Amino acid sequence: MPTSRTAWRAALGLALAASSGCTAIRNAFIYTCDRVNDGADMLDLGLTVSRRPCLSAYACGLGLFTAGWGKVDGWFTGIGGSRVSILRRHYHYTIGLVLWSYEEFGWGDFDKNDPNTLNWRYVGAIGWLLFPKNRQFHGPA
Repeated sequence: MPTSRTAWRAALGLALAASSGCTAIRNAFIYTCDRVNDGADMLDLGLTVSRRPCLSAYACGLGLFTAGWGKVDGWFTGIGGSRVSILRRHYHYTIGLVLWSYEEFGWGDFDKNDPNTLNWRYVGAIGWLLFPKNRQFHGPA
């Protein structure tokens, strides 16, 4: 009996909340959706496939210190940039020399020979000070 009484109380509470315009439930739902989207923006997990062998070994420490090199031209499958992608075109060229780094990315529709279709930026302490210009970056990290 106690579990059915608890279920009735929960149902009554939901009915009362719904009768007041559902604002509490709606706001909680919107808040939860926003937090799920925030979490998806922080997560990049997938597999990149290409016709030719590619290599990328690159680490970034909060954008202040970067190390490594990478060049990949292929297709990405997975979760990235807060969306699920199935064989989405992907290109990146990165070089990190601890205090200076250059990153070049292409997602979706781009021409790797046309810099206007790519997103690029300089990072690292020296990169921010000496090369402040960049193209806005959109897409998975």
